[in-house]
Amino acid sequence: MKIRYSVQNVHCQKCANVILNSLSDEFSGVEVFLDREPREVVVELSTGAEQKFKDEMEELGYPIIDELERSQ
Repeated sequence: MKIRYSVQNVHCQKCANVILNSLSDEFSGVEVFLDREPREVVVELSTGAEQKFKDEMEELGYPIIDELERSQ
């Protein structure tokens, strides 16, 4: 399932690179959109992986604000 989240503290490409470099091996299809405010992250998550993704984002310093969209 592909989920779009709004996130805090993502200000520039360096922040996006931290997310991509840290999470792309564990989660597939991670994308960071810097042209939206608040910033958005899209990720492909398997069943049961949503909380782990949210926890990882929090640990990196980019907490999830809200879920914006889900699609199959």
